[in-house]
Amino acid sequence: MKRIVYISLFLSLFFVACSNGETTDALLENNRIELSFSIDNYVTKQTKAVDAGTVEEQRIDDLYLFLFPTTGSQTLKKYYVNTSTFTGGSWNSSNGKISLNLTQAEAGNRQVYIIANCSSIKSDLDAVASLTGLQSVLKETSQPWSDNITTPVLMSGNKIHDFNSNFQLNNVPLTRTVAKVQLNVKLSAEHQSTPVVNSIAQYNYRFIDFDKNTYVLKQISKTDNLASSSDWVAWQASGTVSAYNLENGKVTELIVSTYINERDNAGSAIEISIPYQGAGPLPPPEFGNETYKLLLPAKIERNHWYIYDMEI
Repeated sequence: MKRIVYISLFLSLFFVACSNGETTDALLENNRIELSFSIDNYVTKQTKAVDAGTVEEQRIDDLYLFLFPTTGSQTLKKYYVNTSTFTGGSWNSSNGKISLNLTQAEAGNRQVYIIANCSSIKSDLDAVASLTGLQSVLKETSQPWSDNITTPVLMSGNKIHDFNSNFQLNNVPLTRTVAKVQLNVKLSAEHQSTPVVNSIAQYNYRFIDFDKNTYVLKQISKTDNLASSSDWVAWQASGTVSAYNLENGKVTELIVSTYINERDNAGSAIEISIPYQGAGPLPPPEFGNETYKLLLPAKIERNHWYIYDMEI
């Protein structure tokens, strides 16, 4: 089930009946328009299940609403909403309702776009004058992984709607603009060690060829703009990106979870470095840390959650 978050554009006025029990077209055209939206569930790979995500991943702190023209006589209507009152309306955050001072006749038939959690790119959205302009808006992150990409997650959604026919636009689906990757690694006895030996972290990871650009809207074709971790990153005991489980003081399971931008081309990967404690046919210095490379899907899609369970 999708979690529905209602944002209504001026709920205070509904259809008004005439004194003779009939409703006129003129009165219909003067109703304030009303919208609602929902947040799409994650598509969970590899099982193809769905997941609503965490409470933080469903959080909405602010939004930008665009009503793009469909005729030459219309002008663009747009509103930035992050406080209880804003230019053109008000927001009741306790019940999730937004009221706009806009009638059905003023709205007409529109291409409606909602961009949520967009404060970091507000100046770019302020400059948008057309749908083409909105399609070019992006956020570039030099190190495009968590915690540099974090909640609240940028989202977007759109629908075409004729407010003349119906003052209510229900359920504009919002899609997270990023994907999420989670790696769960169970370690055999040969790879179990204390987390730190002689002040040196024994478990490390790094991200390879993650795309820097988060586009507000999905691109028909996305050009690579890549970055990789410059150094190995030590696994944390209980961090927002990495964590591990201990038994008898030794690491038995590793977890890493990060947001990642969509990418059309293959090559993104996560590398991990872990110790080897076993006894085998090869003499030192062959015994040492081992490196594993997990290749991510050839096409990384927004709002997908890629979960990998491994045993080493």
